[in-house]
Amino acid sequence: MLAEWYMKLQETVTPEHVVPQVVLSILHAKELGLKLPIIYNTSSFDSLVSIELLDGLVDIYLADFKVWNASTSKRLLKADDYATVAMESIKAMHAQVGDLCFTSDGIAKKGVLLRHLVMPGHEEEGKHIVRWLAENVSKDLYVHVMEQYHPRAHVGKERRGKIGRAEDVAAGTVEPGGEAAGEAAKKQVRYEDINRAVKMTEVESVRKVAEESGLWRFPESAEHGAYSS
Repeated sequence: MLAEWYMKLQETVTPEHVVPQVVLSILHAKELGLKLPIIYNTSSFDSLVSIELLDGLVDIYLADFKVWNASTSKRLLKADDYATVAMESIKAMHAQVGDLCFTSDGIAKKGVLLRHLVMPGHEEEGKHIVRWLAENVSKDLYVHVMEQYHPRAHVGKERRGKIGRAEDVAAGTVEPGGEAAGEAAKKQVRYEDINRAVKMTEVESVRKVAEESGLWRFPESAEHGAYSS
């Protein structure tokens, strides 16, 4: 159960809103003798001010790039500027710590590890993301193209109400208002388009484009067990 809570926190929490407190706590811990590397696990929806505050304190940025299209991020993440913010944040993180490097015994010690969780039906967005990473960050970036998506939270739950919700209207699955919309809403589940596991063909298509774009550093299955989501 504790491990499951870790995964829920990883998917829903980013430390952006407490960065000043985090910075002060790290500085104090270092004064007390902390020598362990600091890992910053983030959705990449961070302000540049926050990233600047962390400069020199974070050893490894464990960063996501979730979706590409503004319409998708508005619907699924409730932030239509997610990709714009993430691009600037990821570039700033990489400018601080560079590409991921390891100790002689294979333990990550400094750099950026970038994760992209391939979503069902959204592999084209993943292709845009990996192309952008190769062209604008680094072809030596360590990238984890992830296949672990499965429905959770509100996905797949039966919806209630007589009028189609905003996410379904945006997706074109329900017309706004009216009796027909109400009947359709009663029969549908929330976020029906992603209410399935991702197909390996979808994941492989994103990985193929990543390789064609020049990215080459990918974790193998034995390596990424500790930070999958």
